[in-house]
Amino acid sequence: MNRIQALVKAFKVSMKIKGPVSMIISLLGFPAALLPVLLAQRLRVLTDELQILSGTRGSAAPALTVFATLVGLYFVQIMIINIQQYTNGFDEIKIQRYINRTIMRHKCEVRYKYIENYDDFHKRIAFTHEYAGRTMARCIGSMITILQLFVAFVGASMALWSINPFIVITLFITSVPAAILAYFQQEETFRGRAKWMEEGALAIHYYHILSPVNTFNGLQEIRHFALFDYLKARWRAIADEYIHLKNKIMVRHVKFNTAADFLRSAVYIGILLIAAWEIYENPAIGLGSFTLVFALSGQLQTVTGDCLVGIMVLAQNIPYMKEFFYLEELEREQYDENSTIAETGDIFFVKVGFSYPNSDVEVLKDITIHIKNGEKIAVVGENGSGKSTFISLLCGMFDPKTGYITIDGNNVSENPAAVRNAVSVVFQDFAHYEASLRENITVSDKKCTATDDEIMDLLKKINVNDVVEEQRYGLNELVGSFSEKANNLSGGQWQKISIARAAYRQDAKIMILDEPTSALDPVAEAQLYRNFASLTGNKTTILISHRLGITAMVDRILVFKDGRIVEDGSHKTLMAQNGHYADMYRAQAQWYQ
Repeated sequence: MNRIQALVKAFKVSMKIKGPVSMIISLLGFPAALLPVLLAQRLRVLTDELQILSGTRGSAAPALTVFATLVGLYFVQIMIINIQQYTNGFDEIKIQRYINRTIMRHKCEVRYKYIENYDDFHKRIAFTHEYAGRTMARCIGSMITILQLFVAFVGASMALWSINPFIVITLFITSVPAAILAYFQQEETFRGRAKWMEEGALAIHYYHILSPVNTFNGLQEIRHFALFDYLKARWRAIADEYIHLKNKIMVRHVKFNTAADFLRSAVYIGILLIAAWEIYENPAIGLGSFTLVFALSGQLQTVTGDCLVGIMVLAQNIPYMKEFFYLEELEREQYDENSTIAETGDIFFVKVGFSYPNSDVEVLKDITIHIKNGEKIAVVGENGSGKSTFISLLCGMFDPKTGYITIDGNNVSENPAAVRNAVSVVFQDFAHYEASLRENITVSDKKCTATDDEIMDLLKKINVNDVVEEQRYGLNELVGSFSEKANNLSGGQWQKISIARAAYRQDAKIMILDEPTSALDPVAEAQLYRNFASLTGNKTTILISHRLGITAMVDRILVFKDGRIVEDGSHKTLMAQNGHYADMYRAQAQWYQ
């Protein structure tokens, strides 16, 4: 995307977000930009009238009329400025909200490979959230302001040109250095922010571990091992270097900006002397000319500087816009709303191979497997053997590098969002939603409108009703760290709610359980296994677990090793083969002897 395209897209965003009132105020800002010129001209006339009045002692009516006009223009100017400040502030809030909403939407719509940090996605989206979004919001607001400043510049220049063209030329030339400085300073700031984003984030990370906003995660370990001094030293070392580099740039900017300000101030004084000399040489032009120059020179100097600096800053901030619009160029998950919903849980993996983005290491190698509708499958293997990747591909999070996957004959890669409607999952890294227990359960299927009694019947069926029954307000209980009573659930309770959430999607044809008992106590784990049939029903079920005690309850066991399925069969068959599965099972059996 080139610079012009970025500017055009940003302008379209601005027009899309502004409401009718804001648009009217923006349009009124263009004639309002000429008010300082009208005020200066009226001030010139008033000065001349007062000079005449002091010499002739004639009627004061003309001077009073001009004065009344002057006061009226001042009030109009103040009113317009305040209205513009209000609408600009309101627009900036709306733009920032739009940007935040856009960032969140992109995170949820891009291909999952970006979530695994393909194309440095994590760093770039953090940069967009921290800097690019806010900078773009300011730039969008400044576009119309720059056009209004240009109108004011033209009006003031024409008025002063009639006095002395040299005044206009001098003011313009001496405003250029400040604009050039602003351009290069913005460029240096952008490079610095991009370069030090990681260091700054690391400093913030160590600060938040110890800061008051920390939710006390890991605090027991920090206290037990007396890690305060260690963590503080790490934070100080990173933060001091980060601050030193930022201060170095800031000091350099202040020096150059101060020099530019001194230049402009000296020029302003010189121009007033020129105006005074013009009046001295030609008194006929009147004392009002000096008043005009006095009022408009500062105005023209400010407007010229603001306009040039605004243009330079806008030009230099285009990289921020491009970083924001970069999100729109990422690959999206394809979704065909007219596609048929899977009617069975029949699954095929055909010669599937896979490597993660930014890596050449094959995580899965030539996986070919047929899981029949309604089958109960356990997936086992050591860490890094490919189990979780197998599930991620089945859920359409990634596309296979070779081969293909189908559910009920539908290719997962061609319409992953639609295929997911056929799959319900208990993820190992399950989410906590700051909401009521009812919402935490029913969020998995927004089309289903089960009553509270039906929800409770489901929970009793899978033996996780105790979490709700322990709460004072039952399904209406608000849970989470930010709830009114800080009623956060335990890890095991949250995991039970995640299981209920998966079970609530009753129309799903496939259920995936990824380490569903990792946070449960032994009693709760045993209860889940006893209710395994009630939980999964007639759905095709895939269970991932390091604990092999449940594997005797499934139809088949897939044993992964080094990215391949090395064994496939029932518990009895695999034990008789005395292979890798049998070794793992016997190793775990020793825990319970």
